[in-house]
Amino acid sequence: MRLQLPTITGQSSCGSAPEVQPPAAHARSLHVQLVHPPQRIAPTNIVSSIAIPPLGLAYLAASLEQAGHTVSVVDAIGEGLDNVYDHNGFVVRGLDFDAIVRRIHPDADVIGMGIMFSCAWPVVRDLVKAIKQRFPNKLLILGGEHPTALTELCFSQSPCDIVVLGEGEETLLELCAKLAAGDDPGATAGIAFRDADTVRTNPRRKRIRDIDQIPLPAWHHFDVARYIDYRQPHGSADGRSMPMLATRGCPFQCTFCGSPGMWGTTWRARDPKSVVDEIERYIQRYGANDFHFEDLTAVVRKDWVLAFADELLNRGLKISWQLPSGTRSEAIDDQVARAMYASGCRQFTYALESGSPEILERIKKRIRLDSVFQSADAAMRAGIRVQCVFILGFPDETWRQMAQTYRTILKCAWRGFHEVTVCAFQPLPNTELFREIDAQRPLAITDDYLDSIFGYLGVWNQKSWNPRLANVPLRLLILLCFASFFSVSYLRRPQRLWGMIRGMFSAKSGGKFARVLKGMLRVARDSRRVPSRRTAEIPEPVA
Repeated sequence: MRLQLPTITGQSSCGSAPEVQPPAAHARSLHVQLVHPPQRIAPTNIVSSIAIPPLGLAYLAASLEQAGHTVSVVDAIGEGLDNVYDHNGFVVRGLDFDAIVRRIHPDADVIGMGIMFSCAWPVVRDLVKAIKQRFPNKLLILGGEHPTALTELCFSQSPCDIVVLGEGEETLLELCAKLAAGDDPGATAGIAFRDADTVRTNPRRKRIRDIDQIPLPAWHHFDVARYIDYRQPHGSADGRSMPMLATRGCPFQCTFCGSPGMWGTTWRARDPKSVVDEIERYIQRYGANDFHFEDLTAVVRKDWVLAFADELLNRGLKISWQLPSGTRSEAIDDQVARAMYASGCRQFTYALESGSPEILERIKKRIRLDSVFQSADAAMRAGIRVQCVFILGFPDETWRQMAQTYRTILKCAWRGFHEVTVCAFQPLPNTELFREIDAQRPLAITDDYLDSIFGYLGVWNQKSWNPRLANVPLRLLILLCFASFFSVSYLRRPQRLWGMIRGMFSAKSGGKFARVLKGMLRVARDSRRVPSRRTAEIPEPVA
């Protein structure tokens, strides 16, 4: 089937399939407008405390420019970090819709927008409608984890034209090349698109094998210095913090995680020398000295992390670096931990998820708790701050298994883990556990469901999916876990409490917990200016 391209020149209707005017057959390049949508925030939500430049969009911009296309970017968050407003009862940080639409280049052939988190969809959905209403003759493409997981929902609730599935660079380049040549873009691997009244989904594209060939992020389109000065990175704020990627993908198959659906189970690593080259570039360009690797699973191979640490040491770079998203324990022993610390590593996270061996097996976590503790001990001996992450409320988790997790959290505090995060299980879209729950009791993908995903990293608005545990008991149990961990930690090591307090009042947070608290207090202060008016209306489907 041939993808229908817009020819409409009047106002767009969300009830009809859009058709865009393709570029002339002799055209050799396109003008692509990329949009980083505003961010949904809440005072009690941990993720709300993070504001970092968008790596995915910057990589796409670089690939497009290398291919000869013209790129312009609207970074709604970066250009509106201090602007907080209400949208249909959701508190949002960034440029308002009118400002975003005004910044879209009138000569753009294609508009592309990324959305990683499904909880942001109610806001992004309305932004897509606003953009399409103003520019009905432009092709509008969505990409990221949410459109990949809930493709048909994106088409049914918004007037988007194409969804890019999974890794985006090669797919978007092929799509643009076909559009520029006047060929049928509907033949592009790795996309879904409208075909009359149906949605066609093409076979997925294979992952990029040599990720060193992907050009470095096109940060010249973003106000990186403003993000750095805002000081709300993912990890602890140990200096002028810059996000990076050294690897892509994760080789594991955790049943609660969206990575297998988005990336598959292939792990690719960059050449350590190219990673350090990129670090040196950011030192020179932005004065960065603290690097946060946002990789899904950065440390998989011992030889790779040792080579990376050696490269940093050989160049004599005086930096800090962190792994805030989490890492595996198998490759980190005393030798690796000492090398990591010597090269500047100051913090990373072990995602244990559960203290129950039965639950770990059930969710395909493929870790042994004793091995994790040995690895963590090595890291702490080397001087690295270590955080642990747990999830409570898996659908078939028993009280005995939850008690095992609680005891493991106390054990982490006693052994010296510096910080903890305790989340409530949520069935993230198109994960293995999501599909299991949906098969037993079909899940309605409503705004309330998406709101529950936002709440799983909250302090008090988590939803329970465990029949043994109602919402309020789950929330109380999570608060008990936090309180117990930090009580044991600070009683055994009182100097850490003083360090956390000091970090609350200095530019360097000295740990992720202090940085998160400062970020949440800032969000609370900004949110007080915005009265909530949520209507919780379910959008009408788009034909």
